[in-house]
Amino acid sequence: MKNFDIKGFIIKKKFFTEKEISNFEKNIVFFIGEYCEKKSTTISKKAKRILNYSKNKFKVSAIKLLEEIEKKNKKLFYEISTECSKIYSINNLDQNIKTKSFLKKFFGKNYLSIYRRNPIMLFNKKNLTRLKYSWHQESKFYPQYNTGLHLWFPIFRNVNSHNDGGMVFALNGYKKSYDFTEIKNKNSWRQKVPNVDVEKKFQLISPKVNRRDVIFFIGPQLHKSDNQENSIPRVSFVIRYLSNTKN
Repeated sequence: MKNFDIKGFIIKKKFFTEKEISNFEKNIVFFIGEYCEKKSTTISKKAKRILNYSKNKFKVSAIKLLEEIEKKNKKLFYEISTECSKIYSINNLDQNIKTKSFLKKFFGKNYLSIYRRNPIMLFNKKNLTRLKYSWHQESKFYPQYNTGLHLWFPIFRNVNSHNDGGMVFALNGYKKSYDFTEIKNKNSWRQKVPNVDVEKKFQLISPKVNRRDVIFFIGPQLHKSDNQENSIPRVSFVIRYLSNTKN
């Protein structure tokens, strides 16, 4: 896997089929409708109504629904982000031949012993900092594992390079392990910010990632959420694969 040695990450175009990603998106909205039945009947009804919309209207409406939930009920939004992956129809997106083949190539003989974390929904909206990830290395969150490979992909819309809420990578920012400062705010993700001026030390790359595309990156790779200047929020998911044995 030469590209991992060079950059610490690799982009795979059209990795998921249209059917796979469409079903995944619909299952997210279906989950919101079911999960919110006793928490917010208004949100629940909107989600169920959106399921009947045509493709483009469905995707735009789904993003607006998530934006509304985040604005009105931050606790509920955080719950949806973490609880949705407990549903089998959401949790099984990566159980396909392409993903398994890629993981086998990366982990080699250790493939059968990898530990998989459930998918987590990530959200990046203009002027919203609470849910943005600062610079970090995934390996700092899982120090008990020697090897980590992480899968990130957008849903509902494409993500342009630079200031569209995607991901930013530090070129060659995987060669060193950095000490960090830990931060945890209410209804937000835990941050482990490296004690280094990443933007001064490294060349930065913010790739364009279309719906159906994915990014694989290794645990030590320095990365963060890109700035969001687009008025339409970015919704994405990350799945983490970990191993106790070295590659």
